[in-house]
Amino acid sequence: MSEEQNHKKRRIKKRTIYAIILLVMLICFVMIGFLLLFQVRKIEVEGNQILSKQEIADWLQQDEFSTNSVYLLCKYHFTDYEMLPALEEAKVGLANPWTIRVQVTEKKIVGYIIVGDDFVYFDKDGVVLARTKEWWDDVPCIEGLTVSEAELFEELPVGKDNKKVFEHLLDMSNTLKKYDLKPDRILCRGSDLYLYFGNKCAIIGDENLADRIAQIPPILEKLGDQKGTLHLERYDEDHTTISFEKDVLSEESE
Repeated sequence: MSEEQNHKKRRIKKRTIYAIILLVMLICFVMIGFLLLFQVRKIEVEGNQILSKQEIADWLQQDEFSTNSVYLLCKYHFTDYEMLPALEEAKVGLANPWTIRVQVTEKKIVGYIIVGDDFVYFDKDGVVLARTKEWWDDVPCIEGLTVSEAELFEELPVGKDNKKVFEHLLDMSNTLKKYDLKPDRILCRGSDLYLYFGNKCAIIGDENLADRIAQIPPILEKLGDQKGTLHLERYDEDHTTISFEKDVLSEESE
Protein backbone atom coordinates (compact mmCIF):
# COMPACT_ATOMS: atom_id res chain seq x y z
CA MET A 1 0.00 0.00 0.00
CA SER A 2 1.44 3.38 -1.02
CA GLU A 3 2.07 6.29 1.35
CA GLU A 4 -0.68 8.24 -0.33
CA GLN A 5 -3.20 5.47 0.27
CA ASN A 6 -2.17 5.21 3.93
CA HIS A 7 -2.56 8.96 4.34
CA LYS A 8 -5.98 8.87 2.73
CA LYS A 9 -7.03 5.98 4.96
CA ARG A 10 -5.89 7.79 8.11
CA ARG A 11 -7.75 10.91 7.02
CA ILE A 12 -11.00 8.95 6.53
CA LYS A 13 -10.51 7.32 9.93
CA LYS A 14 -10.04 10.70 11.63
CA ARG A 15 -13.12 12.10 9.92
CA THR A 16 -15.12 9.08 11.06
CA ILE A 17 -13.94 9.54 14.64
CA TYR A 18 -14.75 13.27 14.53
CA ALA A 19 -18.21 12.50 13.13
CA ILE A 20 -18.87 9.96 15.88
CA ILE A 21 -17.72 12.43 18.55
CA LEU A 22 -19.93 15.17 17.11
CA LEU A 23 -22.88 12.77 16.95
CA VAL A 24 -22.38 11.69 20.58
CA MET A 25 -22.11 15.34 21.67
CA LEU A 26 -25.24 16.20 19.71
CA ILE A 27 -27.13 13.32 21.33
CA CYS A 28 -25.92 14.43 24.77
CA PHE A 29 -27.03 18.03 24.12
CA VAL A 30 -30.43 16.82 22.89
CA MET A 31 -30.86 14.56 25.93
CA ILE A 32 -29.85 17.32 28.35
CA GLY A 33 -32.20 19.74 26.62
CA PHE A 34 -34.96 17.13 26.63
CA LEU A 35 -34.51 16.44 30.33
CA LEU A 36 -34.46 20.12 31.24
CA LEU A 37 -37.22 21.27 28.90
CA PHE A 38 -39.63 18.42 29.70
CA GLN A 39 -39.04 18.43 33.44
CA VAL A 40 -42.37 18.62 35.31
CA ARG A 41 -42.63 21.89 37.19
CA LYS A 42 -46.40 22.23 37.43
CA ILE A 43 -49.47 19.94 37.49
CA GLU A 44 -52.90 21.36 36.69
CA VAL A 45 -55.91 19.33 37.90
CA GLU A 46 -59.49 19.76 36.71
CA GLY A 47 -62.74 18.00 37.60
CA ASN A 48 -61.90 16.93 41.14
CA GLN A 49 -64.07 17.28 44.23
CA ILE A 50 -63.57 14.10 46.22
CA LEU A 51 -59.78 14.01 45.87
CA SER A 52 -57.46 16.96 46.48
CA LYS A 53 -55.16 18.27 43.76
CA GLN A 54 -52.19 17.11 45.82
CA GLU A 55 -53.53 13.55 46.06
CA ILE A 56 -53.90 13.40 42.28
CA ALA A 57 -50.46 14.96 41.73
CA ASP A 58 -48.90 12.40 44.09
CA TRP A 59 -50.63 9.60 42.18
CA LEU A 60 -49.31 10.89 38.84
CA GLN A 61 -45.75 11.12 40.12
CA GLN A 62 -45.50 7.87 42.00
CA ASP A 63 -42.35 6.44 40.35
CA GLU A 64 -38.75 7.58 39.84
CA PHE A 65 -39.16 8.63 36.19
CA SER A 66 -42.29 10.72 36.70
CA THR A 67 -40.38 14.01 36.84
CA ASN A 68 -40.37 13.92 33.02
CA SER A 69 -43.54 15.13 31.31
CA VAL A 70 -43.07 13.01 28.15
CA TYR A 71 -42.67 9.91 30.29
CA LEU A 72 -45.93 10.73 32.13
CA LEU A 73 -47.72 11.35 28.84
CA CYS A 74 -46.62 7.96 27.48
CA LYS A 75 -47.34 6.14 30.74
CA TYR A 76 -50.92 7.37 31.05
CA HIS A 77 -51.70 6.90 27.36
CA PHE A 78 -50.01 3.64 26.38
CA THR A 79 -49.61 1.49 29.51
CA ASP A 80 -51.90 -0.25 31.98
CA TYR A 81 -51.76 1.79 35.15
CA GLU A 82 -53.58 1.49 38.44
CA MET A 83 -56.40 4.01 38.77
CA LEU A 84 -57.12 5.69 42.08
CA PRO A 85 -60.16 4.06 43.73
CA ALA A 86 -62.20 7.28 43.60
CA LEU A 87 -61.54 7.88 39.89
CA GLU A 88 -63.55 6.70 36.91
CA GLU A 89 -61.21 8.20 34.29
CA ALA A 90 -58.13 10.41 33.99
CA LYS A 91 -57.01 12.21 30.82
CA VAL A 92 -53.39 13.35 30.94
CA GLY A 93 -51.99 15.95 28.53
CA LEU A 94 -49.40 18.71 28.21
CA ALA A 95 -50.25 22.38 28.64
CA ASN A 96 -46.61 23.08 27.69
CA PRO A 97 -43.40 20.99 27.91
CA TRP A 98 -43.10 21.51 31.69
CA THR A 99 -46.78 21.57 32.70
CA ILE A 100 -48.97 18.47 33.02
CA ARG A 101 -52.72 18.94 32.73
CA VAL A 102 -55.00 16.17 34.00
CA GLN A 103 -58.78 16.08 33.61
CA VAL A 104 -60.33 13.60 36.03
CA THR A 105 -63.77 12.05 36.20
CA GLU A 106 -64.55 10.89 39.70
CA LYS A 107 -66.99 8.15 40.59
CA LYS A 108 -70.46 9.52 41.21
CA ILE A 109 -71.56 9.94 44.80
CA VAL A 110 -75.15 8.76 45.23
CA GLY A 111 -75.67 9.52 48.91
CA TYR A 112 -74.21 9.93 52.34
CA ILE A 113 -74.75 8.71 55.87
CA ILE A 114 -73.56 10.15 59.15
CA VAL A 115 -71.13 8.06 61.17
CA GLY A 116 -70.13 9.73 64.43
CA ASP A 117 -69.33 13.33 63.54
CA ASP A 118 -68.41 12.53 59.92
CA PHE A 119 -70.26 12.66 56.63
CA VAL A 120 -69.59 9.41 54.79
CA TYR A 121 -70.16 9.65 51.02
CA PHE A 122 -70.57 6.50 48.92
CA ASP A 123 -71.11 5.39 45.32
CA LYS A 124 -73.71 3.12 43.68
CA ASP A 125 -71.86 0.04 44.92
CA GLY A 126 -71.87 1.25 48.52
CA VAL A 127 -68.11 1.92 48.41
CA VAL A 128 -66.98 4.82 50.61
CA LEU A 129 -65.44 7.56 48.44
CA ALA A 130 -64.98 10.22 51.11
CA ARG A 131 -65.22 10.65 54.86
CA THR A 132 -65.13 14.26 55.94
CA LYS A 133 -66.47 16.89 58.31
CA GLU A 134 -67.79 18.81 55.31
CA TRP A 135 -71.37 18.67 54.08
CA TRP A 136 -71.63 18.66 50.29
CA ASP A 137 -74.70 20.17 48.68
CA ASP A 138 -76.94 18.20 46.28
CA VAL A 139 -76.05 14.84 47.85
CA PRO A 140 -79.01 13.11 49.57
CA CYS A 141 -78.75 11.81 53.09
CA ILE A 142 -79.84 8.17 53.20
CA GLU A 143 -81.39 7.24 56.54
CA GLY A 144 -81.98 3.72 57.78
CA LEU A 145 -78.54 2.31 56.98
CA THR A 146 -77.14 1.07 60.28
CA VAL A 147 -73.35 1.42 60.10
CA SER A 148 -71.01 1.64 63.06
CA GLU A 149 -67.81 2.07 61.04
CA ALA A 150 -66.88 3.05 57.50
CA GLU A 151 -63.45 2.60 55.91
CA LEU A 152 -62.34 4.75 52.99
CA PHE A 153 -62.63 2.94 49.63
CA GLU A 154 -64.23 -0.07 51.32
CA GLU A 155 -67.83 -1.24 50.94
CA LEU A 156 -70.19 -0.11 53.68
CA PRO A 157 -70.85 -3.01 56.10
CA VAL A 158 -74.64 -3.21 55.79
CA GLY A 159 -77.14 -6.06 55.67
CA LYS A 160 -78.11 -7.96 52.53
CA ASP A 161 -81.42 -6.09 52.11
CA ASN A 162 -79.75 -2.70 52.48
CA LYS A 163 -77.17 -3.61 49.80
CA LYS A 164 -79.96 -3.87 47.26
CA VAL A 165 -80.74 -0.20 47.92
CA PHE A 166 -77.36 0.85 46.51
CA GLU A 167 -78.33 -0.56 43.11
CA HIS A 168 -81.23 1.91 42.84
CA LEU A 169 -79.83 5.08 44.40
CA LEU A 170 -78.12 6.38 41.25
CA ASP A 171 -81.23 5.95 39.09
CA MET A 172 -83.38 7.42 41.85
CA SER A 173 -81.10 10.44 42.22
CA ASN A 174 -81.08 11.11 38.46
CA THR A 175 -84.87 10.76 38.24
CA LEU A 176 -85.45 13.11 41.19
CA LYS A 177 -83.30 15.75 39.47
CA LYS A 178 -85.17 15.20 36.20
CA TYR A 179 -88.48 16.08 37.87
CA ASP A 180 -86.94 18.74 40.13
CA LEU A 181 -87.97 16.84 43.24
CA LYS A 182 -86.09 17.43 46.49
CA PRO A 183 -87.25 15.14 49.29
CA ASP A 184 -86.79 16.38 52.84
CA ARG A 185 -85.72 12.87 53.80
CA ILE A 186 -84.84 9.61 52.07
CA LEU A 187 -85.25 6.54 54.21
CA CYS A 188 -84.51 2.93 53.39
CA ARG A 189 -86.15 0.09 55.25
CA GLY A 190 -84.71 -3.18 54.07
CA SER A 191 -84.63 -2.74 50.28
CA ASP A 192 -87.60 -0.34 50.13
CA LEU A 193 -87.21 3.42 49.76
CA TYR A 194 -89.37 6.09 51.38
CA LEU A 195 -89.34 9.70 50.18
CA TYR A 196 -90.62 12.45 52.48
CA PHE A 197 -92.00 15.72 51.17
CA GLY A 198 -93.12 17.85 54.09
CA ASN A 199 -96.14 16.12 55.65
CA LYS A 200 -96.31 13.43 52.95
CA CYS A 201 -94.46 10.16 52.50
CA ALA A 202 -94.14 8.40 49.14
CA ILE A 203 -93.27 4.72 49.43
CA ILE A 204 -91.60 3.70 46.15
CA GLY A 205 -90.34 0.21 47.05
CA ASP A 206 -87.34 -1.24 45.25
CA GLU A 207 -88.42 -1.66 41.59
CA ASN A 208 -89.42 0.53 38.63
CA LEU A 209 -88.25 3.58 40.55
CA ALA A 210 -88.11 5.91 37.55
CA ASP A 211 -91.76 5.20 36.60
CA ARG A 212 -92.91 5.49 40.20
CA ILE A 213 -91.10 8.76 40.89
CA ALA A 214 -92.55 10.20 37.66
CA GLN A 215 -96.03 9.88 39.22
CA ILE A 216 -95.16 11.95 42.29
CA PRO A 217 -95.11 15.59 41.02
CA PRO A 218 -98.71 15.78 39.70
CA ILE A 219 -100.03 13.90 42.74
CA LEU A 220 -98.27 16.22 45.20
CA GLU A 221 -99.71 19.21 43.36
CA LYS A 222 -103.20 17.72 43.50
CA LEU A 223 -102.97 16.81 47.20
CA GLY A 224 -101.98 20.31 48.26
CA ASP A 225 -101.55 20.54 52.05
CA GLN A 226 -103.10 17.17 52.84
CA LYS A 227 -101.08 14.94 55.13
CA GLY A 228 -100.62 11.24 54.46
CA THR A 229 -98.80 8.36 52.81
CA LEU A 230 -98.68 7.78 49.07
CA HIS A 231 -98.37 4.10 48.14
CA LEU A 232 -96.39 3.55 44.94
CA GLU A 233 -94.53 0.40 45.99
CA ARG A 234 -96.68 -1.81 43.73
CA TYR A 235 -97.08 0.57 40.82
CA ASP A 236 -96.03 -0.80 37.40
CA GLU A 237 -97.48 -1.23 33.92
CA ASP A 238 -99.82 -3.98 35.17
CA HIS A 239 -100.82 -2.28 38.44
CA THR A 240 -101.57 1.38 37.86
CA THR A 241 -103.68 2.02 40.96
CA ILE A 242 -102.09 4.44 43.44
CA SER A 243 -103.57 4.79 46.93
CA PHE A 244 -103.23 7.63 49.41
CA GLU A 245 -103.74 7.16 53.15
CA LYS A 246 -104.95 10.54 54.33
CA ASP A 247 -103.73 11.74 57.73
CA VAL A 248 -101.57 8.60 58.07
CA LEU A 249 -97.86 9.21 57.87
CA SER A 250 -95.66 6.15 57.68
CA GLU A 251 -94.34 5.13 61.10
CA GLU A 252 -90.81 5.28 59.69
CA SER A 253 -91.03 9.06 59.92
CA GLU A 254 -91.03 8.87 63.69
